[in-house]
Amino acid sequence: MPTSDATATLTPEPSLPPGPSLLATLEFLRDPFHFLDRCAQRFGEWFTVRVPGVAPFVFTSEPAAVRDVFLADNDILHAGEANRPLGAFMGERSSLFLDGAAHLHQRRLLLPAFHGERMRSYTEVMSAAVNRAIDQFPVNQSFAIHEWMRTVTFDVIMRAVFGMDDGEPARSLRDKVQRLFALFTGRAGTLFGLPAMRIDLGPWSPWGRALRMQREVDALLYAEFARRRREGLAGREDILSILLGARDEHDEPMGDEVLRDEMMTLMLAGHETTAASLAWTIHNLLTHPQVMKEARAEVASVLNSRRLTSEDMGSLKYVEAVINETLRLNPVIPNFARVLKAPMRIGSQRLPAGVAIAPCIYLVHRRAELWPEPERFNPERFRDARPPANSFIPFGGGTRRCLGAAFASYQMKVVIAQLLLRVELKSVGGYRARALRRSIAFAPSEGLPVIAARIEKPSSTMPTTVGPT
Repeated sequence: MPTSDATATLTPEPSLPPGPSLLATLEFLRDPFHFLDRCAQRFGEWFTVRVPGVAPFVFTSEPAAVRDVFLADNDILHAGEANRPLGAFMGERSSLFLDGAAHLHQRRLLLPAFHGERMRSYTEVMSAAVNRAIDQFPVNQSFAIHEWMRTVTFDVIMRAVFGMDDGEPARSLRDKVQRLFALFTGRAGTLFGLPAMRIDLGPWSPWGRALRMQREVDALLYAEFARRRREGLAGREDILSILLGARDEHDEPMGDEVLRDEMMTLMLAGHETTAASLAWTIHNLLTHPQVMKEARAEVASVLNSRRLTSEDMGSLKYVEAVINETLRLNPVIPNFARVLKAPMRIGSQRLPAGVAIAPCIYLVHRRAELWPEPERFNPERFRDARPPANSFIPFGGGTRRCLGAAFASYQMKVVIAQLLLRVELKSVGGYRARALRRSIAFAPSEGLPVIAARIEKPSSTMPTTVGPT
């Protein structure tokens, strides 16, 4: 267990591990995984990254440190404070940016909507979304499949999370949210995490445009909350309706401002990270033809020319292993962080208050003693065996483990199964993938160009459209 040194006032202030220069740190923006590899080679399993204006980030891949972070007292390690720069995108009342009792209170309200068993009810919504996208794939010409995956995951968010069909309210919200996210994911958006860049200089300034677009989105969200309450929640299974009906231990509902921030978090974090993970999964299938062949054979055997149902999901073991191995080898979030509110020993290091401890998902997933031949893509690692504790952490862990983990994993399984069933994808000659930041996630460069050589029509029993859940 981690130990706090808050009372040891006579103990000298601990020094931080060495780390790269500010100039070398700039490589993190251009080629993040190469940066992390070089830091690990030079400094080992602990190194400090310093950026002007923010607390030092102490990166670690030490398994004992990862365990200690997951077990630590939430009053001493603040994840919400470490995540705060993302509040510009999602709203600071989201559980992602809360700490201590406030975080636990809100998390309890959210948990029932994301229970693993609930995912089964979204199978048809997810299947329909990917089938609509496949029907629009250009044939025998190169296209960036990451953009198509973003369309799929956003479509699923609108239908499964919001419970909205193709009517005017959904189209208007979809249009405004996508324009807002386009601003956030552009060049200006990468700087919005810095408070100095959040200055409203009028409608033509980047932050000024973002604020005005945000107000338009907020107006639509609040109108949808009100409409849903007027019409009633009975019979609805979408996540928004579940959250509207949630009550805490004092029988108090979630306030509209809090609900707005949670829905923005689901829309941005939910669809961007899942789309990037899907793109990396497709990349790994394309670069490993034997894995593609085996995964396609499993899908064909399980479905036997019929539409995918929730009952099939447990049988797609190899597809699940392919996805998990992708999450290991190509995590779209390279690290998470906690700000220390008191001096603390974590793993083999004693750290001072005020720094951010940053367990590095990317480097933990590449430790040879945990993952033999760690650079090799090998789904067999996940076929029958469970990974060692704290060695597979694509969604974080402990009380801060990603609430949407089950939703994202289930959606990825549906999408990949449908793609394998209907489409023959080929790589574009000469393409070499590298990780580039797209909003809050790292996705394959150039959007992962592919060629759809063959597209099968969906079977007559496979739905191509579906209304709200």
